[in-house]
Amino acid sequence: MQIISLILMLFSFEALALEFPGDWRLPTEKEIGADSQPKMTRIESDFNQDGKLDHAFLLKSINYPGEGLVVYVSTTTGYEWQVLDRVEWGEEYANARLKMRIKIARPGRYKTACALGYWACGPEEPEVLELKQAAIYQDRFDGAIAVWFWDKGINQFKKVWLGTSGDR
Repeated sequence: MQIISLILMLFSFEALALEFPGDWRLPTEKEIGADSQPKMTRIESDFNQDGKLDHAFLLKSINYPGEGLVVYVSTTTGYEWQVLDRVEWGEEYANARLKMRIKIARPGRYKTACALGYWACGPEEPEVLELKQAAIYQDRFDGAIAVWFWDKGINQFKKVWLGTSGDR
């Protein structure tokens, strides 16, 4: 148990060493909530397959009551921050806990929301998402599930909806 605590502590110190974008900060322990685990607020993998470790965080906004999925991704000139998703809750939820969770989406085949009948599949939305590399699995506050994967053709993240947590 002490080893796990030490690993989590080191993981947290490394995250604190990063300079987050001006609009974002790490959530407090209270904002993470007892029903969540810190490991569901930060993940890392080589999402863009360039041989460098990328980092995805769930962060709290410092400008409004809300949260976002923010990624520190390697580029040819270093690293850059990208905000993939954000939610503004409104003033009545100024002290709300994080409502989203993230984890690694492993390579494999994932049935998409359109294949499950939520809507008709469009030209850019397959019935089955075939991941060739690790991606970001996002469980949103409303139960919706998305996978953010790196598209090498356009050199950026793309999102595909997988349905809801009730479908899994």
